[in-house]
Amino acid sequence: MQGKRAVLIYNPNSGRGKAAMRATDFFQHWEDRTGTELRLRPTRSLPDIRVAAKEIQPDELPIFMGGDGTLSESLQGLAEAAEFRQLKQPIGFLPGGTGNSFLRDFGITDYDAARDALLSAIAADQSLAVDAGIVEYTPVPGPAEKSAQSGATPGAVSGERARRITMNIWAVGLIPDITELAIRMRAIGSLNYTLASLIKLLGHKPERLKVIVDGQEREVECNFICISNSRFTGGAMEIAPAVRVNDGRLFYLCPEVKGRLKSFGLFPSIFKGKHIEHPNITTDFVQSIALNRPEPFLMNVDGELERGLNPGVTIQPGYFRLYMDPERVA
Repeated sequence: MQGKRAVLIYNPNSGRGKAAMRATDFFQHWEDRTGTELRLRPTRSLPDIRVAAKEIQPDELPIFMGGDGTLSESLQGLAEAAEFRQLKQPIGFLPGGTGNSFLRDFGITDYDAARDALLSAIAADQSLAVDAGIVEYTPVPGPAEKSAQSGATPGAVSGERARRITMNIWAVGLIPDITELAIRMRAIGSLNYTLASLIKLLGHKPERLKVIVDGQEREVECNFICISNSRFTGGAMEIAPAVRVNDGRLFYLCPEVKGRLKSFGLFPSIFKGKHIEHPNITTDFVQSIALNRPEPFLMNVDGELERGLNPGVTIQPGYFRLYMDPERVA
């Protein structure tokens, strides 16, 4: 570990400012353990996270800190720089946000534990191959993008397919609808997701969709469709209890629950991973999924929102390597 050069790319606003303090703490621990300085690279926006990831020097060990969205955007920047080829250089993750779902798969629920686990793994040169999903879709501008494009036809699309990494969760239906409303309600604080969930559930109706799963078409009338590469989302919500980050498969979840009262009863069970026992919920292990319809889908990709036509997700086993003791994956 002595003499290793590294860069810490972090979102200073994540965790309500805690990430900035944690960056200073990690800088000191790194210097004490290695005797070398750590380059600190704060980010200014989601697009800047991708830029920072692409600026990493070949002799620098990349470490990223933030919420799940920040970590996903960091991985996206690395993927774009590599033209989505498999990533070779191991990377480090540190929690800086409020949810930090992904690191829970390794039994890590706080910053101190993550810092110590990361430093130990780097010192021992331990890394773990982690799967990722590649999302492909045709981008469609949302309301904000449309208003910024003077003279553009509302809903106009270029026809070019976009690619997006997902390491945690991809979903359409009720999940991104709740996320979209919660983002608009951030001013009320940590209760925004709870209140957004209640509002959306009150007016929710299942949607009929045609889904192609591993090449086979299914017709469903669902509340949402969710594809997971890791067990947890939204903090401690165990939405995919049976999947592991390195098992080479994605976890497919499709609830077909009718009636508002039954829908309300679904969400508490997700926190404990008991929802998979529900008779109206289909689960499966899959390699790929595709959706087709004339209208665009609002998608939740690792906590961030994307909008596009005809999306599909395909597993990429062992896409990147994470500095982590392999024994931490149960």
